[in-house]
Amino acid sequence: MHTKINQTMEKDNENILFKSRSSRACIRDGYRFYFSHFKRIFKATWLIAILFAVLSAAASAMPILLSPNLTLAGLLLATLAVLLLLILAWRRLRKRQLLEATERIPFKNWLRHTGMLLIIGIVCLVTVSVFIMLTSLPMIIMMAANWLDQIGVLSGDPSGMPDYVKWLTLAVFLIAGFLQAYVWQSVIGPLYMMRGSIIQHENERQKFNKTEIKETYETNLIYRP
Repeated sequence: MHTKINQTMEKDNENILFKSRSSRACIRDGYRFYFSHFKRIFKATWLIAILFAVLSAAASAMPILLSPNLTLAGLLLATLAVLLLLILAWRRLRKRQLLEATERIPFKNWLRHTGMLLIIGIVCLVTVSVFIMLTSLPMIIMMAANWLDQIGVLSGDPSGMPDYVKWLTLAVFLIAGFLQAYVWQSVIGPLYMMRGSIIQHENERQKFNKTEIKETYETNLIYRP
């Protein structure tokens, strides 16, 4: 029974995935896929989201709570956290059969669809940026409070921040990081649909080329003097 359910899920995923889509359709169907499966995605990736929250909180805390000189290190850690999140989440979702395992796409095929890749990438980054800003509002408030306090201390004034504020700041960073983990994971949907669309486009192109070659060969045989 369990095997039959898995086979049905794989067939449904395959039917959804391998379609020739435009960039707009990849984005629309990708986000629809992500939100319609969000409950299962959450169950599969919540531990990964916690790991991302810890790394992103550490990246935000380094220049705020430790030293402004660690800003570059914090940015590098934040970038690494995003890459790690997407890689681990993608693998986890494939293991849970939410994402269909597909063939590798040659580099030349990616180049052939550069326009689609750029359009989908830009739209996803803009969408992520908007929601990251919304979920970062409490973080920005805490950052501003800590920066103002540090400026006052450097000017010779005593710190006006209670001791628990640092822990409150870390808690805010962790909560925001956990929410942002699922904002970042939303790009998986459009990228997943784009991957299936590229594979389908290439398969149709190869079939068309084979048909053209066959028809040309048959025509030459008929009209050969």
